[in-house]
Amino acid sequence: MRKVLLVDDDEDFIETVKFYLTHSGYLVSVANNGEEAFAKLEVSKPDIVLLDLMLPGMSGTEICKKLKSDPELLSIPVLMVTAKGEREDIKYAIKVGANGYIPKPFSLPRLVERIEEVLSRA
Repeated sequence: MRKVLLVDDDEDFIETVKFYLTHSGYLVSVANNGEEAFAKLEVSKPDIVLLDLMLPGMSGTEICKKLKSDPELLSIPVLMVTAKGEREDIKYAIKVGANGYIPKPFSLPRLVERIEEVLSRA
């Protein structure tokens, strides 16, 4: 079973995505901010991180940069999942190490497709 770490601060979004991914065969853990994300990353290495750009405290790009600079974590693919869909946002997310990007809103089957695409390249 593939492990997903979902990092987002929108509880409704988290519940919906977690429910769908769990029923699609993924083991999902959740973090609401960067501090929680790194605590969970240290405990269990997920197969992929779904990361919002706009989070309290540390931004998604800061989390991604930190994750990709850690030799223990840099191989974990990051899929940015965010409402910020401007070209500059996408380019910057990729520049700091994101392996993919999916703008909100999206269909849940499309999210699973993107997760599988990123995992197949990792």
